[in-house]
Amino acid sequence: MDFETFIDTAWTDHASDAAAVARRLDDGIALVADEAQLNRLMHLGQHVYGEHLGEWRNGMGFLDRLAALPAFGVDGASGQAQRRAIAALRLAEGADVRMGHLPVSDRVRVGAMAAGNLAAHDTVRARRLLEEALDLAQRAGLPATDPMHRALAVTGNTIAGTLEEKADRTADERALMILAAQTARRHWAIAGTWLETERAEYRLAITWLQAGDLVRAREHAQACLAIVAANQGAPLERLFGWEALGRVERAAGNEADHVQALARAREAFAELGESDQSWCAASIDKLAA
Repeated sequence: MDFETFIDTAWTDHASDAAAVARRLDDGIALVADEAQLNRLMHLGQHVYGEHLGEWRNGMGFLDRLAALPAFGVDGASGQAQRRAIAALRLAEGADVRMGHLPVSDRVRVGAMAAGNLAAHDTVRARRLLEEALDLAQRAGLPATDPMHRALAVTGNTIAGTLEEKADRTADERALMILAAQTARRHWAIAGTWLETERAEYRLAITWLQAGDLVRAREHAQACLAIVAANQGAPLERLFGWEALGRVERAAGNEADHVQALARAREAFAELGESDQSWCAASIDKLAA
């Protein structure tokens, strides 16, 4: 197996069986040929051991093993990424991590990463860490090109998506879910393109739907569709914009608007290629149910 096959398969499998992916992560070490591949494996390991399993020590051990590879550069991108990842795992563990020596951008990224690690394990601490990272980011005034913006956007989207899937959310989980979705929208507008911003509006629509605020959910679903329309209306993006609005209207009991949204989603679905239709069909079926 080559590295690309290994990493793609691991990402595909990790959501359904993170523990199994963790057990085979070390198999990927021998496949690493350069620092770029090492960084990708490091990111996967931190994500699996941190966000999914909450196995802080095992995650740090894996990152230490990666640091022994010839491709690892102590002062290069891999060294910097490893220091951030280990600091985030230690924060999640509850250790007193002193980060005064790190650049402010790295401190924001570590805090965001630690919040992502804890979102499914300790909501109160996750929210506190995310709020602290956001406060530091606001005070730092770093430029739009700084990677902390993308880190906050990705973390926000991931946390919101995770908590949206929960059947019974606590008040703390609801608050974190909303804060995370708002964070993703704010920072994708800085770090991303119209596509990421539009998808962040979709995320906010679903977040507010799950939070029970249909007025706000509708506003963001409509904003999502407006951004798509202003950018040549790609069918895949239209489909999910209408899916979001259709779900809102169904929850609100607006049958005619739900039917209209379903029809528009089906129109977009018909324009998709066969590969996209294969995984989008479930969304259409759920909207129609």
